[in-house]
Amino acid sequence: MNIAIVGAAYTGLAATKYLKNLGHTVSVTTTKESRKEELEAIADKVFVMLGSDRDQMKELLANQDILVLTVAGGMVEKDGKTIMDPDLYRDAYVGTAESVVDAIGSDSSLRQIIFTSSLNAYGDGGGAEQITEETPSNPLNPFQAVYVETEQLLLDLAGDQLNVCIFRTGTIHGPGREWKNQLAMLSGQKVPFDGSSDAMIIHRDDVVSAIALAINDNFSGYFNLFNEVKISKAEFFASICDQEGLEHVEWLNLSPGPKNVSNQKIKNAGLVLLDPDASQDHKELL
Repeated sequence: MNIAIVGAAYTGLAATKYLKNLGHTVSVTTTKESRKEELEAIADKVFVMLGSDRDQMKELLANQDILVLTVAGGMVEKDGKTIMDPDLYRDAYVGTAESVVDAIGSDSSLRQIIFTSSLNAYGDGGGAEQITEETPSNPLNPFQAVYVETEQLLLDLAGDQLNVCIFRTGTIHGPGREWKNQLAMLSGQKVPFDGSSDAMIIHRDDVVSAIALAINDNFSGYFNLFNEVKISKAEFFASICDQEGLEHVEWLNLSPGPKNVSNQKIKNAGLVLLDPDASQDHKELL
């Protein structure tokens, strides 16, 4: 099949390699000209573009069967620190979805769109005892709302000829993004997130495996995608800090996160987790 992947920084890069090895024809996008040569070595075609570039999106989607959105963005350097720019963040997600909507006409060859969203779209889950794919979104800040708006733009495209699959993923880790290295930078610092919310983490290669399964089985609708670590963020990251001799992170709990989230649906659909307990983040698993 012809597959377009928008965003090839981390998960998208791994997905490109894996799907190529399965025999698919893969086109990828990057926002950086400096990465074009690297990506040309593994992909069939490389587009240097913003996801919100509507003309480029139309060119990218011509004759594609599958569109995979593994977008990320909004991070900028300021005073030596990496910070989130809300406008750039929104453009990376909502702008890309609007571009896709604009590019798809009645003669589109696309049969499936897969978007790696975030479990943070649930907000605090509205106080639900357990959060499943049926639980309404309850975004509590602009960043969470961006995920929900992006999802809805894409879901509105679904029809008899086009399935839309939304993976609400946990925080993605893996080779190059090992927890011990991430926490070394956060050790002793205050972070705005809710430490009492579920850990909600997932190995990059489990996300890639889920994408491949979704393509093979033509998934549609929502799927929560995270591993079997059922303790809170604070407990999980404290255990890593203790192992590495690092000072604990201080959680400010400025925006409540989801608790008691279920991942049963994706397991029922056939996904076998490669790293269920988050012990293999240093390994390539595919």
